Formats: sequence, structure tokens, C-alpha cells
Amino acid sequence: MDSDTILGVPSTDSRNPIGARRPVQLSELSERSGVSVASVKYYLREGLLPPGVTVSARKAEYDEDHLRRLRLIRALLTVGGMSVAQARDVLAAAHDPAFDRHTRLGVAQYLLPPHVTAPPEETAEGAAWRERRTEVLALLRDDLGWQIHDEAPALDALTEALITLNSLGYETTTASLRDYAHALRPIAENELRLIDEHPAIDEAIEAVVAYTVLYEPVLLSLRRLAHEDVSARLHPPSST
Repeated sequence: MDSDTILGVPSTDSRNPIGARRPVQLSELSERSGVSVASVKYYLREGLLPPGVTVSARKAEYDEDHLRRLRLIRALLTVGGMSVAQARDVLAAAHDPAFDRHTRLGVAQYLLPPHVTAPPEETAEGAAWRERRTEVLALLRDDLGWQIHDEAPALDALTEALITLNSLGYETTTASLRDYAHALRPIAENELRLIDEHPAIDEAIEAVVAYTVLYEPVLLSLRRLAHEDVSARLHPPSST
């Protein structure tokens, strides 16, 4: 993904600084952003989009900050599949000076689906869940040294997938998980470097959503294509 473009919309950077264009009214903001006037008004009412500068009793003006925020709102709601309340939480964290950049980006990622509910603790399934989850966390954090939170939603999703595989007779060993982790770590490092090319927090959060949601199908598709290639090499067509 080009670091100067997110979700097909050019990013605001030093070559197109905020305020470089004249302020616009609601209709032009809608046209430039591709968001309907009705949706822009809804985002204003819900507090997702900050109000413009009032120039008369019935008119306000908007700038590049509003255009960038609309791109982020579209990413959170449409691409990320968040509710309005979840998007509001992400935006609140994004501009809370009490949070560092890692926390701000993390709030956005944690609110992206899927979200898995663990079995009740008092059941046998709940006990097996906690045991497997603890094993996975120990591998990633203690063995591989990953800095991940105990309550990471992706850890729950991973636990559920492993337990489902096990129930079908496909046991996933610690060694195989370690191989997957080693393979994926460089990809994550490259993506975070690209995300950090966007110093503006709104654009960085939008990039987190794009890389998390839109690039996961890329990874899965390449894996399936790799399966096809390896299978073809392992089982070449008969020469007879």
C-alpha cells in the first residue's frame, strides 16, 4: 500500500498541508470526501465529526482536518465494521493526551472484529479454554518475548481456533505455532513501519484499520496459493 494513499484517498502531508485550501461549506466537504450530506450531518450530531467554524446562523465552514476525519470515520464504520459508539471511543482515545501513540493505535485494533466470548469459567469447556489460552500467551510473551496484553482480543480468537482444531482431531503443537509466529513477525514489522510514516494520528489509525482488515484477506489468499503451488510440486501429474 502506498504510504501517501489510504483507502484510495490521498493523505494530507507536507506537500498538501492543512489549511492549504480555502475553507469549504458542507456541500463541498461532502463532494470532496464522497460522504453524503446526510451522513456528514449525522456524524456531526453524533460527535464523530467536530463542528465547523460558524460564519452565520445557518452556515459553517470546514477544512482539511474535517476531510481527514471523514476518511477515518469511513474507515472505522465501513471497513472496520465498528458501531458508532465504538468509533466514538476510538476517536476519543485518539485525541486524549493521556494516551501514548501505541495505546491510541491499540484501541482501534482492539475494537475491530472478531470478538470472541470465552465459555463460562465454571464449565469444563471454560477450564480447557483458560488452559489453552495460558499456554499460547506463555509461548508468545515468555518464549518469543512479544509485548502483548493479557486481554488482547486476538488472543481469544486464536484460542478459539486452536480449540476447534483440536476438537476435530487436528492438534496444533507449540512448535507449529512458533513457526507461524516467526513467519508473521517480519510482516507486522513492515506494516508498522508504513503506518508510522503517517505522523497524524487520524491517518495512522486509518492505516491500522486498512492493514488489519483489508490485508488479512491478502495473507489468507497468498497462503492458499502457496498451498496450491506446494501441492503441485509434491504431486506432479503423471507422465504416462
